[in-house]
Amino acid sequence: MTRRLVTTDLAATETPRTLAASEPPRRTTRIALVAMIAIVIVGSAWLVGERQGFGSIGQGGINANLVPNVGEPAPELLTFTADGSLVRLSDLRGQPVWLNFWGSWCPPCRAEMPELQAAYESLQPRGLVMLGISMREEPSVAMDYANRVGATFPILADPEYMSSLFPEDQYPDIRKLVETYKINNFPTHIFIDREGIVRAVVIQPMDYATAIQYGELILNPVSSGTTPAPWGADRRGEGPAG
Repeated sequence: MTRRLVTTDLAATETPRTLAASEPPRRTTRIALVAMIAIVIVGSAWLVGERQGFGSIGQGGINANLVPNVGEPAPELLTFTADGSLVRLSDLRGQPVWLNFWGSWCPPCRAEMPELQAAYESLQPRGLVMLGISMREEPSVAMDYANRVGATFPILADPEYMSSLFPEDQYPDIRKLVETYKINNFPTHIFIDREGIVRAVVIQPMDYATAIQYGELILNPVSSGTTPAPWGADRRGEGPAG
């Protein structure tokens, strides 16, 4: 009986010691596991963000040095529609043109799409032409997204896609045309008047009211010369002055 009691007492006292001794390693393991999961989540979010174009957003300062200058003739734009029809900006001379460089992979572009569509529906009956040039993605992908969100303005392919169709050593002039617009910030909006003069460059998402104001700028220019209206000359993307 005594030995059994002693054995029982020893078991009762040893078991808590064993548990206490194993507690810190288990706690450390849990902390390490949580840290690893957090790293994986953050890393995955960053990877997804890169694929969605985070690395191309917010580079307005860089893009401002590459896009056409306000007050100057708009460079020729050569691209094509989803069905393969060729589109040249020069063929639209005499009409006010709004170029929207975007991508379905770009979160700000997706966020502003309903606002742009509403503005287009208001401005298009008055003669404004809007072209949505999807960049850095397959034309079919851009068209699929536009159809899903109800965008009705023309969706055009990234001009760079045409460069693969025309070897530079054989078609140097055509290659130059498809590379005239170097866009690094998305979205980028370029407003061109009826005479082919750039009146405004907006390097940020727009709401309906702002889009309408810039549309009015090229629909009803203050003057017919090449000098842009003062409130259309801001190339940093701030809305036109009221």
